[in-house]
Amino acid sequence: MFAMPNWLPHDCLGFDPIHLTYRLAGSIPQKRVEELVTWRRRKLAALEADLIELPPAVRSSVERDRQNGINAKYERQLDRALHETSHGPFHLMDGRVARIVLDSWEYLAIAGDVFPYAVCVMGNHVHAVIRADHCDTETMDLGRLVGRHKSHTARLANQLLGRTGHPFWEADFFDRRIRDGKFMRVMWYVLRNPVAAGLVWDWEEWPHTFVHPELLEMFTGRLSS
Repeated sequence: MFAMPNWLPHDCLGFDPIHLTYRLAGSIPQKRVEELVTWRRRKLAALEADLIELPPAVRSSVERDRQNGINAKYERQLDRALHETSHGPFHLMDGRVARIVLDSWEYLAIAGDVFPYAVCVMGNHVHAVIRADHCDTETMDLGRLVGRHKSHTARLANQLLGRTGHPFWEADFFDRRIRDGKFMRVMWYVLRNPVAAGLVWDWEEWPHTFVHPELLEMFTGRLSS
């Protein structure tokens, strides 16, 4: 079971792309997690107070843009904490475990649950850019989808590693709907995550990244085989 804490609401999966980040249990010290969550809460509360006098039609648009900015900064801070930590589990560095994660997304794609633009499996966390598979697909509960994925991959990974009695994934995850005009920026952010962490010089050198074949030429300058 993966209970979703009430401090981080999640979107539904529709046809608009979503950037999803989830991590291994214990991958960030709890004190740092609490600091980041508190920072985000305060920023969102301050934003609501700042905009309360605006007309509703104007407030909605401004609030959405500024919330996206706060969430983007929160996401970058979370990612930095994951890159900088020197302790905690790094089970995903095992290529066999990383393959379990990638295979699960491939299965969900084949089943018609998602269209994965890109997935990058890091040592202690995963980035994915996804949407619903078809534009006429009804919106899906993202929490349930991620819960299925986590349950399946945790079971296989724990069997492979001989782990018992400890959670594999952190219970929650972070998702952000990608705004118009920001898709390429987010894609490059995901693909270059191993470069930003100092693991490789070029994103194509990282063995645990998937890019949908229809998009591969956009990021490599070559056609997929």
